[in-house]
Amino acid sequence: MRFYKAIFKAFSKVISKAKIVDYILFILHSFVLVYFLKLSYDVVSTIRPMPTSDFIYYWNLASDLSIYHKGGIIGFIYAPFKYFGIQPYWSALVVNSNFLILVFTTTWLGVKQKNIWYKLGGQLFATFGFAMFALWNTGYAGMVNADFPNVALLIAATRFFSLYLTSQLSKNSDQPQSKLWLILSGIAIFLAVALRVKTGLALGIIVGFTILFNIKKLTKDSVLRAVILTVCIAVFFAAISELALRSQSDRPLDVARQGRLQLYTGLLDTEVGSMCGRWTREAYDKTLEEIDLPLVDVISKHLSVKSKSYILDIIFCKLEAVINYDEFSFRETLAFGVKYRDYTVSDLEITRHYEKVEEGWVKTFKWITSLLILACIMFRIRYKIRGAFIPFTIYLAFMMLHSIFEIQARYMAEPLLWSFFAAVFIIFEIPLKQERTIENE
Repeated sequence: MRFYKAIFKAFSKVISKAKIVDYILFILHSFVLVYFLKLSYDVVSTIRPMPTSDFIYYWNLASDLSIYHKGGIIGFIYAPFKYFGIQPYWSALVVNSNFLILVFTTTWLGVKQKNIWYKLGGQLFATFGFAMFALWNTGYAGMVNADFPNVALLIAATRFFSLYLTSQLSKNSDQPQSKLWLILSGIAIFLAVALRVKTGLALGIIVGFTILFNIKKLTKDSVLRAVILTVCIAVFFAAISELALRSQSDRPLDVARQGRLQLYTGLLDTEVGSMCGRWTREAYDKTLEEIDLPLVDVISKHLSVKSKSYILDIIFCKLEAVINYDEFSFRETLAFGVKYRDYTVSDLEITRHYEKVEEGWVKTFKWITSLLILACIMFRIRYKIRGAFIPFTIYLAFMMLHSIFEIQARYMAEPLLWSFFAAVFIIFEIPLKQERTIENE
């Protein structure tokens, strides 16, 4: 027994030196980055995926904005690479690796002398979440996609908001750095929504719930008003950029179709079963067939022939599917990236190995995310912390959207990672003692 006490005492002395712990955790955090950058290179150099489906559209958009009907600013990101004739998979590797580095940077919390055990736990959670993002990002490392850049920007925006809130709770709340965090968060939100319209819809729901949960504080809480205003301005300008891209498009039929297709595949022209809420050729054709009808008439026409109980069955079928998804990238690497040739032994070895790794860790990650969301709710009740309901409202907003629109496995990476990191930043970065002081004033 004395031996274990001595070990614990010695370990506590080491831990008490914040700089040593900082170095160790930074090495661990950096190792995750280097490991997945190397793995991303191995995946891309082995498989060399060529874009198909949505991904070939994004690649073509990089040199021809006239075909625009979705994807936001993704074409601008890839335009320089296509201009210089770089292969799409190498271009995607550079882009996705840079967004991976962005997440690496914004998920480094560090350890300080005060509350060192508390901060230690926070950084370990952040590094674990970064590893999960890196794993999913690696499967798409050679794919011209908007999904994981979008998630990376949301994680960055959430961290910037956390740093802004933390700085506002400090003694130097008026310092220029505080405003810088707010500006950076607004830019990141703008870019995220400019990449994916559905994120803007989710933010609308999240802002609505935030106002509802804090209706009495809005007139007194300038920090909360600043955050809400920043999000609204960012979404507004992202919406303007989307409208501008659509207005200059030479494909008005595609623009009109895209605005309705996910509604058809998600609710209007789907049924209970293994394909509920998924893309089907029948739903696509039905969208085009009824493209000239007013949307209100289309919704009434399709829902009137379905009973309320059957509509609920469709919604529950979809929600069960998205909650139980356990693969987000490696299973799609070959399916979407290698249609131009036969699979090789090397292709199958690397994807099948990491499919199993991904499937196992996703289940763990879901449980941890759920526990962190629950912990935030408890923190809200106990400590009255600002924004503690945000992780729950993020997840809820996407479940509401998934109940109506088309579902795909990779769509769940966004709410899981976003709500996870929002919870980590709220629990481990916002100073509880200062929060309690503010609430009691």
